[in-house]
Amino acid sequence: MRARGGEATLILVRHGETEWNLSGRIQGHLDSPLTALGSEQGRRVTERLSGFKIGAVYASDVGRATVTAELIATPHGLTVTQVGALRERCYGDFEGRTLQELSQHDAATVKTWLADRQQLAPPNGETQPQMAERVVTALREIAGKHLGEMVAVATHGGPIKSAVFSILQAPLSAWDRTWVSNGSITILRGKPKKLRVACYNDTSHLDSTFVRAKGIEDY
Repeated sequence: MRARGGEATLILVRHGETEWNLSGRIQGHLDSPLTALGSEQGRRVTERLSGFKIGAVYASDVGRATVTAELIATPHGLTVTQVGALRERCYGDFEGRTLQELSQHDAATVKTWLADRQQLAPPNGETQPQMAERVVTALREIAGKHLGEMVAVATHGGPIKSAVFSILQAPLSAWDRTWVSNGSITILRGKPKKLRVACYNDTSHLDSTFVRAKGIEDY
């Protein structure tokens, strides 16, 4: 794959599966190590992108994304540029806990949030639109720096889906009708103010052994 002249090609990669993905713990800005499967997903996506002419590698500054980015960067002899704005949504007081644990502590708060979880912020957290604003701004800045180039961006499920929803102007009511798999590739092309979705949630480099039958939440 080659970058188109005058346009940036952003290859968005969701980090590999983590221990907290498996246990259902809300990660947000906190971190959790990759599982053995998550590490293999990282190696598979690295192999997939090794033949691409990648000019730069960016990542969320949270460990699970940075580790994935470093795998991708190595074959290209690149260093990873961390960008805090590419972090997963901040879930505030919910981070590090499961919904079951939270419900046992404060069922009313959890029930209210789940009724409109994209528009409502968890206690001391942020809403989905707030996350989308910072993520899309960061991606546009990256695109502006790399017109005519291809760059890899290792981030999280929520930011990737937010970018796609923003570009497509999709309603948040459709949020749960789409999925972003661990180790998947989503490609955006264009100029900063006019990005297009060229590919979404591509897992062709991961056979069934390396994709969970049951999806892992975007948290």
